Amino acid sequence: MIAVSTTELRRNLRKYLDMANKERVIVQCGKSETYEIVPTGTMSDTDQNFLNPKVNERLKSSIEQAQTGKTRVLKKEEIKNFLGLE
Repeated sequence: MIAVSTTELRRNLRKYLDMANKERVIVQCGKSETYEIVPTGTMSDTDQNFLNPKVNERLKSSIEQAQTGKTRVLKKEEIKNFLGLE
């Protein structure tokens, strides 16, 4: 893994894009923000799911339910059953 500043990234963009094919390239933006350069050909299945409008809509709905208290606490046995572990 390599970490670079935004200034360094701007100076050597092509270099870091090429490096991202072989290793993780993290861009530090200020003190609190970081980004990772990820080639689209190496996106994980999880990343690909976020491109699906149905998945995004379901996530928004779930967030709204949680914010309005429309949730319930599952017991340990219920969680195992839900996950197919029993």
